[in-house]
Amino acid sequence: MLEYLLQRAFQGVLTVFAASIIIFLVIRLVPGDPAAMYAGVDATPETVEAIREEMGLNAPLVTQYFAWIGGTLSGDFGRSYVAKVPVSGLIAARVEPTLVLLIGAVTVMTIFGFAMGAAAAISRSRAVDAALTAIASFLSGAPVFWIGLLTILLFAVYLRWLPVGGYVSLADDPVASVKTMIMPCLVLGLAMAGTQARFIRASYKEVLNADYIRLAQAKGASRMRVIRKHVTRNALVPIVTVFGVAIANLLGGAVVIETVFTWPGLGLLMINSINMNDYPTVQAILLLYVVIFVIVNFLTDLSYTLIDPRIRLTGAKT
Repeated sequence: MLEYLLQRAFQGVLTVFAASIIIFLVIRLVPGDPAAMYAGVDATPETVEAIREEMGLNAPLVTQYFAWIGGTLSGDFGRSYVAKVPVSGLIAARVEPTLVLLIGAVTVMTIFGFAMGAAAAISRSRAVDAALTAIASFLSGAPVFWIGLLTILLFAVYLRWLPVGGYVSLADDPVASVKTMIMPCLVLGLAMAGTQARFIRASYKEVLNADYIRLAQAKGASRMRVIRKHVTRNALVPIVTVFGVAIANLLGGAVVIETVFTWPGLGLLMINSINMNDYPTVQAILLLYVVIFVIVNFLTDLSYTLIDPRIRLTGAKT
């Protein structure tokens, strides 16, 4: 068991290291010169060159990378080219809105995803199954930004029930905070719930058609008892897999949602930083996303061993 976990942890470290190299190189392929942007349109070439030297952009790429990754390992993400403050401070100020958005979206995704998927799988009505499957397919296929804009148009513009966007902390005003959370959390959560529901339905259907389930029903066990005692547990492994991937995908969806709803989280900060060629800020946020993705995958692998001991034994042998 310990060997299995150590192996997964080592793979995670390698993934983060490889991703840091890719992030560093890809960002520098983005058109634009941070020094020229910071200097302004009227700056002389000498001024731009001096700023590039100050930013460390004239150093070889290898030197720039190791300076960045070395500082990151010590907790120093560098200074923002635009805000002229430590990047760690910028990130810390944006963590709460993003965390609130993700928690709300995960809650919505879990409730609606499991409800739609399980109901479609265990329903004896083909019409109910078809309707729930169609809804799940629509939610998983529709662009998140499009659903977000329609939601704003309906509930904020026409009905005027909710604010168009922005974020209010729970500590400042609980009522206003909940109002700002409803649309972003619902839109992001329901988009992920569609995919979740389809996989849950397929997983439940597969287990329901297994021979041992039919045997249990033939022995007189009620349908709900079979579902509660046998189906749900044996369907959990693929469900947990999709759940882990969905949580990681929420990070990407959160960037879109934060942009649509002007939600002042890490996603919006990253988009603004990309537009301003703020390398240190973009690098730090992307690397943070990778670390979160790796941690979620590690916890997903760990949950396999808790759900099914056979996976624990198999993982220990590999």
